[in-house]
Amino acid sequence: MTLKIFYAAGPGDIIAAHKHWRQGADDPTQMSLTYSGQFADACRDLDATAYMISYNERRDVLRDGQFTLEHRPKRVLGGGALFHLSEIMYGLSLLVTAVRFKADVAVISSGTTHYFVLALFRLFGIRVVTVLHNTLWPKGHPPTRLGQRIVMKLDGLFFRSADNGVIGISPECTRQVSELAKGRTSALHVMYPQFRRQNFAGIPPAPSPADRPFKIIFAGRVERNKGVFDILEMARRIEDAHPGLIRWDICGNGTDLEGLKQSHQELRLADVVTIHGWTAPTDLRRLQGDSHLSIVPTRSDFAEGIAKTALEAVLAGRPVLISSVIPALEIIGAAAIAVEANDVDKFVETVIELANDQQRYRRLVLACGSVQEILYDGRNGFLSTLKRVIADDVSLKPAGEY
Repeated sequence: MTLKIFYAAGPGDIIAAHKHWRQGADDPTQMSLTYSGQFADACRDLDATAYMISYNERRDVLRDGQFTLEHRPKRVLGGGALFHLSEIMYGLSLLVTAVRFKADVAVISSGTTHYFVLALFRLFGIRVVTVLHNTLWPKGHPPTRLGQRIVMKLDGLFFRSADNGVIGISPECTRQVSELAKGRTSALHVMYPQFRRQNFAGIPPAPSPADRPFKIIFAGRVERNKGVFDILEMARRIEDAHPGLIRWDICGNGTDLEGLKQSHQELRLADVVTIHGWTAPTDLRRLQGDSHLSIVPTRSDFAEGIAKTALEAVLAGRPVLISSVIPALEIIGAAAIAVEANDVDKFVETVIELANDQQRYRRLVLACGSVQEILYDGRNGFLSTLKRVIADDVSLKPAGEY
């Protein structure tokens, strides 16, 4: 009997990524190994047939041997109750496809639908593996709004089921699942993003902390809740107090890019902050090589799963100034400095202190080397973890099946 796996992969362009995978190449637009590529590797190793769906905005379908891939955009009906209805309807559309596909296992990424909807998959004999790329709530900031709390209660009921498999991108993800399920859930698994060592091998060592200007880079989604507007405020304050001390690079695309550019112009920061927009990995590595420090100032209203950009910075040998809601802090440890989320004053103070404390900066740089191996070791990645959950977890594979 051939194993059939249904995969809801999130918003990425899985068809383009799959074409690179089929050619034995990494997706050139990504710094890390794609999850869809690792999923395809797992299906190849398990000799499984797969149906993969992304909610990428570009509708498309690709059939390639044992794989069927589909881009199925979400239809957002509105905010409030309409948003929750949209999530439920999308989850039901995935259920219909999985049932028609006769899936044995459904691997569902966070953000695809509400978790409690996935309980319906089990009614049709489909085992569920949830993959958390985001935490259930921002670290240290549990939900307070009534609608959020109701959804969390329902999700908790789902996670209490003994036949769920749960994979989290950080220990914080699995801790929150355990808390929500009141400890009554199946085995929890932690994976980490995986990177190619050679992609970072050409980045030069960190510049001298005495070099001026002291250069700081942000790489990530340009969204307000990622703290990008806070960076402009930090830059303005520091430049007013210490002209020429700090220069900033902001790399990435997102829904707030144009608004950021407008604020950038209004604050007259053209000589202080460079906004690059989307940046190819090769260019990003060059900018990382010119930088002293990476900053990840995510605000307290975003449920960050790990923040891969913080990991990428450490792999580039650059310390990270990081928001307290970032779960990556638990992994990169001594290579990072944490600041309470949303506290622009403290970020400003810390940047100035670090730019002027050469010994502290050098200690942070040295610490980068001690936390890199876990991100190069495939045993910690999605591929190995998913295969372990599907093939070895008795809660997902009754004796004698497959």
